[in-house]
Amino acid sequence: MSRRVLRRTEWAWPTRPVHLEVRSVEVAGDNPPLLFVHGLGHGAWCFEPWQELAAARGFSSHALSLRGHGGSGGQNELGRTTVRDYEHDVLQAIAGLPQPPVLVGHSLGGMVVQRVLQRYPARAGVLLTPIPAVGAPATVLGMARNRPTELLRGTLGATIRLRAQDLFADLPQEQARDYASRVGRESRWAQWAMLRPERVGPVDSPVLVVGAEQDALVAPADVRRCAQALGAHLEWVPGGHDVMLDGPRAHVLDVVLDWVAGQCPPGPPLPGARLTFPLQLK
Repeated sequence: MSRRVLRRTEWAWPTRPVHLEVRSVEVAGDNPPLLFVHGLGHGAWCFEPWQELAAARGFSSHALSLRGHGGSGGQNELGRTTVRDYEHDVLQAIAGLPQPPVLVGHSLGGMVVQRVLQRYPARAGVLLTPIPAVGAPATVLGMARNRPTELLRGTLGATIRLRAQDLFADLPQEQARDYASRVGRESRWAQWAMLRPERVGPVDSPVLVVGAEQDALVAPADVRRCAQALGAHLEWVPGGHDVMLDGPRAHVLDVVLDWVAGQCPPGPPLPGARLTFPLQLK
């Protein structure tokens, strides 16, 4: 199946390049590198525990802060930032790596990775408690039932506020509150995109979807909906929505890395997998 890395709109309305924060932990070995893409209001910081654990298992990793988040540029333009801009950021990060990575997206970042996989044949993709690009009706219904005021705020363009109990199921309260306090603003356009279904289908790359058994944000029906749309393998793990920070994070990473090792055995990447595209990178 052929993929177009550049669409016509990229030429007509190019995304403005910005400085992107990419935190890298590199180790020697033949395992494929991992590129982590965070979720709503998070940043590269949320993958720090996983990067240390992945290095101990022989996997290099790179954690991206999407524009307007963490140490990346575009903070003042976050209100105008779209999911297409986030796709561009992921493609920029891929182009800056020495070899094609396995894309690992969390929540909203999982939705971004789903869209990128429609365009770019990655080594593999891992979607952690993802927002399905095909729509999340059960999640929206649950939020309308449990936090109607917050859903209304998000619909009107304010950042959806995520509480510690929304993100964690098995973490000491003080640590959970500390992590939750680091969650910042989000683009209103990205939030609206979570409510608008996209047409996505099975991709050439192998994909793993990871659902959390105590997820208080993304409904189980929508996790299954995401896996079905992509023809992906589905695994359920213990813990809350932020699986990379919650108590069972080491176990969850083992599930991910065991799957990656089975799909991408050590060795050189497939020919032609290197991403090139005629955009000025910064």
